[in-house]
Amino acid sequence: MKKDIVAGIGEIGKPILKLLSKNSITVGFDLNRDLMDERKFERYKNLKTSFLHVTIPVTNKFIDNVLRLERKFNPECIAIHSTVKPGTTKKIQRKLSIPVIYSATRGVHKRMIYDLKRYTKFFAISKNAPKKQWAIRTYSRKMKNCGVKTKQMSKPETLELAKILCDTSYLGWL
Repeated sequence: MKKDIVAGIGEIGKPILKLLSKNSITVGFDLNRDLMDERKFERYKNLKTSFLHVTIPVTNKFIDNVLRLERKFNPECIAIHSTVKPGTTKKIQRKLSIPVIYSATRGVHKRMIYDLKRYTKFFAISKNAPKKQWAIRTYSRKMKNCGVKTKQMSKPETLELAKILCDTSYLGWL
Protein backbone atom coordinates (compact mmCIF):
# COMPACT_ATOMS: atom_id res chain seq x y z
CA MET A 1 0.00 0.00 0.00
CA LYS A 2 1.20 3.52 -0.88
CA LYS A 3 0.05 7.06 -0.23
CA ASP A 4 -0.12 10.31 -2.14
CA ILE A 5 0.88 13.62 -0.58
CA VAL A 6 -0.53 17.02 -1.45
CA ALA A 7 2.05 19.66 -0.51
CA GLY A 8 0.42 23.03 0.07
CA ILE A 9 -3.10 22.94 1.48
CA GLY A 10 -4.40 26.22 0.13
CA GLU A 11 -6.96 27.20 -2.50
CA ILE A 12 -5.72 24.58 -4.98
CA GLY A 13 -4.25 21.95 -2.66
CA LYS A 14 -7.25 21.59 -0.37
CA PRO A 15 -9.72 20.64 -3.16
CA ILE A 16 -7.17 18.31 -4.79
CA LEU A 17 -6.56 16.66 -1.42
CA LYS A 18 -10.30 16.25 -0.89
CA LEU A 19 -10.86 14.68 -4.33
CA LEU A 20 -7.89 12.31 -4.17
CA SER A 21 -8.73 11.23 -0.61
CA LYS A 22 -12.01 9.68 -1.78
CA ASN A 23 -10.24 6.89 -3.69
CA SER A 24 -6.78 6.51 -2.20
CA ILE A 25 -4.74 7.21 0.89
CA THR A 26 -3.84 10.87 0.50
CA VAL A 27 -2.40 13.14 3.16
CA GLY A 28 -1.80 16.85 3.18
CA PHE A 29 1.41 18.62 4.10
CA ASP A 30 1.79 22.33 4.74
CA LEU A 31 4.27 24.56 6.53
CA ASN A 32 1.25 25.84 8.45
CA ARG A 33 0.64 22.75 10.58
CA ASP A 34 -2.85 24.04 11.50
CA LEU A 35 -3.96 23.21 7.94
CA MET A 36 -2.84 19.57 8.26
CA ASP A 37 -4.62 16.55 9.66
CA GLU A 38 -1.66 15.66 11.89
CA ARG A 39 -3.13 12.36 13.07
CA LYS A 40 -3.73 11.15 9.50
CA PHE A 41 -0.26 12.36 8.46
CA GLU A 42 1.34 10.41 11.34
CA ARG A 43 -0.79 7.31 10.74
CA TYR A 44 0.48 6.96 7.17
CA LYS A 45 4.00 8.38 7.52
CA ASN A 46 5.68 5.00 6.99
CA LEU A 47 3.88 4.20 3.74
CA LYS A 48 5.87 4.73 0.57
CA THR A 49 4.84 7.85 -1.38
CA SER A 50 3.52 7.23 -4.88
CA PHE A 51 2.72 10.80 -6.02
CA LEU A 52 3.74 14.11 -4.55
CA HIS A 53 1.18 16.70 -5.72
CA VAL A 54 2.80 20.14 -5.54
CA THR A 55 0.35 23.00 -5.00
CA ILE A 56 2.64 25.43 -3.21
CA PRO A 57 2.84 29.13 -4.09
CA VAL A 58 5.44 30.05 -6.69
CA THR A 59 8.33 32.17 -5.46
CA ASN A 60 11.88 32.58 -6.72
CA LYS A 61 12.71 29.54 -4.54
CA PHE A 62 10.02 27.31 -6.07
CA ILE A 63 12.44 24.84 -7.69
CA ASP A 64 14.49 24.55 -4.47
CA ASN A 65 11.28 24.04 -2.49
CA VAL A 66 10.12 21.25 -4.83
CA LEU A 67 13.52 19.55 -4.59
CA ARG A 68 13.37 19.80 -0.79
CA LEU A 69 9.89 18.21 -0.80
CA GLU A 70 11.17 15.43 -3.08
CA ARG A 71 14.01 14.66 -0.64
CA LYS A 72 11.62 14.74 2.33
CA PHE A 73 8.96 12.41 0.86
CA ASN A 74 10.89 10.36 -1.75
CA PRO A 75 7.93 9.98 -4.15
CA GLU A 76 7.79 7.80 -7.26
CA CYS A 77 6.46 10.77 -9.27
CA ILE A 78 5.81 14.49 -8.85
CA ALA A 79 2.75 16.29 -10.25
CA ILE A 80 3.02 20.08 -10.23
CA HIS A 81 -0.38 21.80 -10.10
CA SER A 82 0.95 25.32 -9.37
CA THR A 83 1.08 27.91 -12.15
CA VAL A 84 4.75 28.17 -13.13
CA LYS A 85 6.74 30.02 -15.75
CA PRO A 86 7.77 28.17 -18.93
CA GLY A 87 10.77 25.91 -18.44
CA THR A 88 10.21 25.24 -14.73
CA THR A 89 9.14 21.60 -15.14
CA LYS A 90 12.08 20.93 -17.45
CA LYS A 91 14.53 22.40 -14.92
CA ILE A 92 13.10 20.25 -12.14
CA GLN A 93 13.07 17.12 -14.32
CA ARG A 94 16.78 17.60 -15.14
CA LYS A 95 17.60 17.46 -11.42
CA LEU A 96 15.55 14.34 -10.58
CA SER A 97 15.54 10.66 -11.52
CA ILE A 98 11.78 10.32 -11.14
CA PRO A 99 9.09 11.54 -13.57
CA VAL A 100 7.78 15.09 -13.18
CA ILE A 101 4.35 15.95 -14.58
CA TYR A 102 3.04 19.47 -15.05
CA SER A 103 -0.74 19.64 -14.70
CA ALA A 104 -2.27 23.09 -14.91
CA THR A 105 -5.26 23.77 -12.68
CA ARG A 106 -8.16 25.79 -14.10
CA GLY A 107 -11.16 27.15 -12.30
CA VAL A 108 -12.47 29.65 -9.82
CA HIS A 109 -11.01 29.14 -6.34
CA LYS A 110 -14.32 29.39 -4.47
CA ARG A 111 -15.76 26.49 -6.52
CA MET A 112 -12.54 24.62 -7.28
CA ILE A 113 -13.82 21.07 -6.64
CA TYR A 114 -16.67 21.65 -9.08
CA ASP A 115 -14.33 23.21 -11.67
CA LEU A 116 -11.74 20.43 -11.33
CA LYS A 117 -14.45 17.99 -12.39
CA ARG A 118 -15.92 20.35 -15.00
CA TYR A 119 -12.80 21.30 -16.96
CA THR A 120 -10.33 18.95 -18.59
CA LYS A 121 -7.12 18.86 -16.53
CA PHE A 122 -4.33 19.09 -19.08
CA PHE A 123 -0.95 17.60 -18.22
CA ALA A 124 2.44 17.17 -19.85
CA ILE A 125 5.64 15.30 -19.15
CA SER A 126 9.11 15.72 -20.66
CA LYS A 127 9.98 13.32 -23.45
CA ASN A 128 13.06 12.14 -21.55
CA ALA A 129 11.33 11.60 -18.19
CA PRO A 130 12.10 8.23 -16.57
CA LYS A 131 9.16 5.81 -16.24
CA LYS A 132 7.21 8.16 -18.51
CA GLN A 133 4.53 5.69 -19.63
CA TRP A 134 3.95 4.47 -16.07
CA ALA A 135 3.58 8.08 -14.88
CA ILE A 136 1.12 8.95 -17.67
CA ARG A 137 -1.05 5.87 -17.05
CA THR A 138 -1.00 6.17 -13.28
CA TYR A 139 -1.70 9.92 -13.18
CA SER A 140 -4.54 9.65 -15.73
CA ARG A 141 -6.14 6.75 -13.84
CA LYS A 142 -5.73 8.48 -10.47
CA MET A 143 -7.49 11.62 -11.73
CA LYS A 144 -10.20 9.68 -13.58
CA ASN A 145 -10.99 7.73 -10.40
CA CYS A 146 -11.85 10.98 -8.64
CA GLY A 147 -13.95 12.35 -11.49
CA VAL A 148 -11.37 14.54 -13.22
CA LYS A 149 -10.96 14.29 -17.01
CA THR A 150 -7.37 14.56 -18.28
CA LYS A 151 -5.71 15.14 -21.62
CA GLN A 152 -2.01 14.94 -22.34
CA MET A 153 -0.25 17.79 -24.15
CA SER A 154 2.98 17.49 -26.12
CA LYS A 155 5.41 19.10 -23.67
CA PRO A 156 5.42 20.94 -20.34
CA GLU A 157 6.63 24.26 -21.79
CA THR A 158 3.57 24.47 -24.06
CA LEU A 159 1.20 23.91 -21.15
CA GLU A 160 3.11 26.24 -18.81
CA LEU A 161 2.82 29.04 -21.37
CA ALA A 162 -0.83 28.26 -22.16
CA LYS A 163 -1.72 28.44 -18.46
CA ILE A 164 -0.05 31.82 -18.06
CA LEU A 165 -1.75 33.22 -21.16
CA CYS A 166 -5.14 32.09 -19.80
CA ASP A 167 -4.48 33.78 -16.47
CA THR A 168 -3.70 37.46 -17.04
CA SER A 169 -2.52 37.93 -13.46
CA TYR A 170 0.69 36.14 -14.42
CA LEU A 171 1.52 38.12 -17.57
CA GLY A 172 4.22 39.96 -15.64
CA TRP A 173 6.34 36.79 -15.87
CA LEU A 174 6.63 37.14 -19.64
